Amino acid sequence: MDAWRLCRRPHADLTGEGARLFGGRWNSPGRPVVYLAEHPALAALELRVHLDLPFELLPAVFVLMHVVVPDEPNTIFAAHEGTVAMGDAWLTEARSAVLRVPSVLVPHSWNVLLNPRHPDVVQAEIREIEAFRFDPRLWQPLAGEG
Repeated sequence: MDAWRLCRRPHADLTGEGARLFGGRWNSPGRPVVYLAEHPALAALELRVHLDLPFELLPAVFVLMHVVVPDEPNTIFAAHEGTVAMGDAWLTEARSAVLRVPSVLVPHSWNVLLNPRHPDVVQAEIREIEAFRFDPRLWQPLAGEG
């Protein structure tokens, strides 16, 4: 299964260290997880919503990672307020190396979680890392604003 991760170049790995340090929608701090998406466009949107810098101040160190993960993911079909608990349970029970979860941003789109502590994670492979530059139009105000 192909998956995509957009991140700063120093974090272009499959350790899940950032999520371990800070937690995320699907994990508590202290639990490593690699957050990926099923499409590069979704990876860009997922990162964009967390960037609160003006476009001019964005560092030019973002990369797009193409990652191949094991093809037998578990899937959660509905996200609700208990996503951290669901993700933590998946990590603790080690049911699979990969978990497909619904995107909150784009209905009918999927994020992909990779458990770096699962034995099957050895099947995950970074296929390519390429430089990525956001389009400045993603920072323009909407019509009627500003």
